[in-house]
Amino acid sequence: MSASASELPSPLLDAYLSHPARSRTDELVDGDGPRRHAEGLAATIDAMGLAGLLAARAEAAGLVSDEGITYGAADSGVREPWLVDPLPLPLDASDWASLERGLTQRAVLLDAVLADLYSDRTLLRDRVLPPAAILAHPGFTRPADRIPAARRRQLVLTATDLAHDASGTWRVISDRTQAPAGAGYAMATRRIVSRVLAGLHRSSDLARLRGFFHAMTGALLDAAPGGSETPRVVLLSPGSASETSYDQGFLAAMLGFPLAEADDLVVSKGRVWLRAGDTLDPVDVILRRVDALLADPLEFRGNSEVGLPGMVETARRGAVTVVNPVGVGVLDNPALIAHLRPVAHALLGEDLLLDSPTTWWCGQEAELGHVLANLERLVVKPVARTGGPAVRYGWLLSAGERDDLARRIREEPWAWCGQEPIELSTAPVVTPTGLEPRRFVLRTFGVASGDDYEFLPGGLGRVAASTREHTVSSLAGTLAKDVWVPASAVEGSEPERVRPRLTLARESALPPRVAHTLMTIGRFAERAEGTARLVKVADDLAEDFSARPGSWGAAASARLVDAVARITRIERWYAESSLGYLTRVALDPRARGGVHHAARRLTSEAQEVRDLMSVDIWSVFSRLERTLASPPDEEDALQPLLADVLESLLAYAGIMAQSMVRDSSWAFLDAGSRLERARHTVSLLRHTMLEPAPGPTADLVADAVLRSGESIITHRRRAASGTGPATATESVRQLLVHDPANPRSVAHSLAALAADLRMVGDERLAGQADAILADVDALADAAPDDAAERLHQLAAALEGLGERIAARHFVRQATRRTAETWSTPRQVG
Repeated sequence: MSASASELPSPLLDAYLSHPARSRTDELVDGDGPRRHAEGLAATIDAMGLAGLLAARAEAAGLVSDEGITYGAADSGVREPWLVDPLPLPLDASDWASLERGLTQRAVLLDAVLADLYSDRTLLRDRVLPPAAILAHPGFTRPADRIPAARRRQLVLTATDLAHDASGTWRVISDRTQAPAGAGYAMATRRIVSRVLAGLHRSSDLARLRGFFHAMTGALLDAAPGGSETPRVVLLSPGSASETSYDQGFLAAMLGFPLAEADDLVVSKGRVWLRAGDTLDPVDVILRRVDALLADPLEFRGNSEVGLPGMVETARRGAVTVVNPVGVGVLDNPALIAHLRPVAHALLGEDLLLDSPTTWWCGQEAELGHVLANLERLVVKPVARTGGPAVRYGWLLSAGERDDLARRIREEPWAWCGQEPIELSTAPVVTPTGLEPRRFVLRTFGVASGDDYEFLPGGLGRVAASTREHTVSSLAGTLAKDVWVPASAVEGSEPERVRPRLTLARESALPPRVAHTLMTIGRFAERAEGTARLVKVADDLAEDFSARPGSWGAAASARLVDAVARITRIERWYAESSLGYLTRVALDPRARGGVHHAARRLTSEAQEVRDLMSVDIWSVFSRLERTLASPPDEEDALQPLLADVLESLLAYAGIMAQSMVRDSSWAFLDAGSRLERARHTVSLLRHTMLEPAPGPTADLVADAVLRSGESIITHRRRAASGTGPATATESVRQLLVHDPANPRSVAHSLAALAADLRMVGDERLAGQADAILADVDALADAAPDDAAERLHQLAAALEGLGERIAARHFVRQATRRTAETWSTPRQVG
């Protein structure tokens, strides 16, 4: 039921109703007013006006940046921010309930197809499906034949892209079963929109999303092979270079399962194991986000660097369950869509509740002729989604391009499908000129739950990048929409169910890759902070004495700038001023050893272990990156910028210290920080305090070193009370080297490092840290003439300890092959 024209709530909706790009079916309005289930959204649009909506859009973009939500990975390694439109998209309760029934039937049907194609293949033998449409598809993987299913449903996870057509009927555009991505993005989008439209969100009784992830956790645990008392699940990721790395990390954190890469796993004795310190922990279920053709170099592409050799054979032996199983990619096949109606009758004895646009598979003579004769008006799809040509829209091709496409189809007719185009519905998007209608596609997510399937209420909405786009393609750029489903539309809506888990006898150690990444994070966080403090002090001296060459202060400033160059190893250009050089050390992201470079590495490394990081940390990283990416207008304006940098780094340190459990994860993170701080302090002393300086210069340098080491206040307090040396020069060695109570001292760092090593069970290296600490204590009684040699030895000892930690805990797998030779015969009939 629609509102009358006189009841239109705002000029924004009035203009939207008359927009020439609006489709015959629109998700917000119908006829002359808002749809009944969207009246609350229409009222919010009216109340906020364009200025309020644009503010909400800007706030959403800021929250995306703060939370580090990204999609894709450019060649430069810079990920693009996830784009969110602030307006949610409400669905009618009855519409969602009907859609959910159709999705359930489709998931059950696809699961039955999968089981048949890799067992008896009755669909092929009875010619319900043309054999060439299946056997020639790259998603049909013969090594997956007859792998036993741990539970009734082999298709544990499913995703489906749908759209409303011009009549308002849901149409299935494609199925995504290979490694369904996007549920994490849907949850992240909900979190953003619920904050920027908090009032509307609170007043709307919406189905919650978290229950879906609880269902997924239960489904993965239930998928474990029989006999496993404490199932262990890992999410196998291709790594942070994956375009959906955020989604993978978010999903791992939501489910509570570790994010693993191929190097973290090994196949031995017929099982998959997670490398955990000195031990191997058995793995029962692998949630696979690596494409099947890359998942096992022994069975598929031998040059894959992201697959686990032997994984398929362990699944064949029933020792591990892979979710979704390799071979499931055959379902992501437009040729299957063309024959799904008779398949539904053959397997379920039912009519399809959800249909697709009419599709013709070109592997059959009549269908080939139809597609070639109507090429200018059809959507032409390759049956293989990856590694081949993209979808073509016949009406957008030139005559020459259509001729070339026709030639390619004739050469390999089995590799192509033609599909009747549909007019996608539109949904409103906030723009500076008002609301614009954009084409809309919905991706739904399902998970097997016993014999049935549960679906994420609403799923993830995506809209086209502009009104000129008549399709929704990630390559062309899309915006995300939060899709709202009333709680009443979700059958059996009830409090979230938590599946009880048995307690493990011990907590697992970390895989070498993860341990190394955490220690690297600690190192670069400390390097960024230590360098920023040193540059800030050196810049302060340079500003004070740059106009007074030949003064004691100018000499002290020169020594500090020289120390910056020696510690960071960033070359100073000919005739470059001290202030210009220090600005470059702080802000040039290409300057290895500088502040910006260290901060960028810190963020990049944190992306590798997103599932272990506090959600609050990303806003700190975002603020840090914005600060460093905004150079001051003048060379003498570096001080406030560095103060902001240090504020962000201290916020990072505080969040990590207060949010991480004191386990092996914390131990490696803290160990990196402690070792780097000790190294930096020793290097600072070697390059500032050893060479004699005339007059007050020595005290000025010592004062600067204490300020850089955040110990100047302690020195002054002790000097005033008579409990410490009276001069800064004398305090440097005491406070920054020997004082066990000063968290900035070498002694304190080494003691903490030894405790970290004991926390990970490495008593031998902890003892070596203790031995270095004993040498530091002996340094207190060393003659001044011996200080240079002692500091040199201390630097070498710290370097050696770091190398031994790496050799002991961070060894990656040298070869990528299984520990035994498989001999199980495989025949595909």
